[in-house]
Amino acid sequence: MGKRKKVTTRDIAEALGVSQSTVSMILSEKPRVSFSQDTVDKVRAMAEQMGYAEQVPDVSRKSKALANTIIAICPNLSGGYYSMLLHSIIEQANQHKYTVLTVTTLRDARIEHIYLDLLARNQLAGIIVLYPMAQIPKLNELAGKVPVISIGDKPGSYHFDAVVLDSKKPAMMIAEHLLSLGHTHFAYVTTPVHGQEVGRIRRLAGIRQCLEEHGLPEDHLEILSTSRKEFAKYPGDRAEYQNGYDRTIEALQNGTASTAFIGNNDMTALGIMDAITKLGYKIPFDYSVCGFDNIPLASMKQISLTTIEHATVQKGHEAVDLIHKKHSQDHSGRQPSYTVRLEYEPQLIVRNSTGKCRKNLR
Repeated sequence: MGKRKKVTTRDIAEALGVSQSTVSMILSEKPRVSFSQDTVDKVRAMAEQMGYAEQVPDVSRKSKALANTIIAICPNLSGGYYSMLLHSIIEQANQHKYTVLTVTTLRDARIEHIYLDLLARNQLAGIIVLYPMAQIPKLNELAGKVPVISIGDKPGSYHFDAVVLDSKKPAMMIAEHLLSLGHTHFAYVTTPVHGQEVGRIRRLAGIRQCLEEHGLPEDHLEILSTSRKEFAKYPGDRAEYQNGYDRTIEALQNGTASTAFIGNNDMTALGIMDAITKLGYKIPFDYSVCGFDNIPLASMKQISLTTIEHATVQKGHEAVDLIHKKHSQDHSGRQPSYTVRLEYEPQLIVRNSTGKCRKNLR
């Protein structure tokens, strides 16, 4: 006798003429989702008739402890940006009666793999991804079973909803601002730039494009970075700051032609500022400095960093609202599936760290 064909939720859905997601949510007893009792009864009866229940291992019944929990996946908690973003997520989740657990991966693909395997064995309210992860196929697979939302620059291979920022646009805004002040030689100080880090790459692309449009040659932009191996040697709680500090010290001691320094984020920019003042220069009289993210430290009087505001708090709220909306909508019939992409316009916040270029600096 041949081996019995495995019954899937798709088979049940096709037999009843309902969506596969309806069958999955009813059979998994997903919370916060309501269906008519008639639909529930029909799905359960068909599952029993087709032998679906016999295929479900008992261990699946043990995975519902996190059914009302949103998992926020972030690379680290050392920078002000992720702390600010997580606070906004928790704040909005509380409004909808969800709990939030934070997973920190240190941007390590191996750690991502371990956590995603663990999450796949649990019923969750949703997952919010705060940075471009390496384990994209696993994320896409999870998105077919639980709401997954990304925040920030979205890799093209993500097949799920996103609250996005195209980092190329704010980088061009910063470059335009510095050009308006007379600066023509820039230094982009960044943590490691590689294929996975979409935001860092797009910020660099934005600066390059702006200089090119103004007719400035490529060598007017220095890229001050470090290898992933060297960056990993920094203490995790100050890596971005320290990288900004060290790269700037090296550039200044080597007689850089740059009069404007752009950090890939505000923590890097703070390291840049400390390096400049350490060597006896003044900001912005000698050098101008910009960052990205507008973390709370950036607005403090003694820092007063020119930076980009890209609605961090609002994006955290929006991500939670998207998850809640998916749980609240009517799943009783067949409906087309849409991928949502929300984008907030960045805003340049000009403070005291930028000023007119000092022409006789070099």
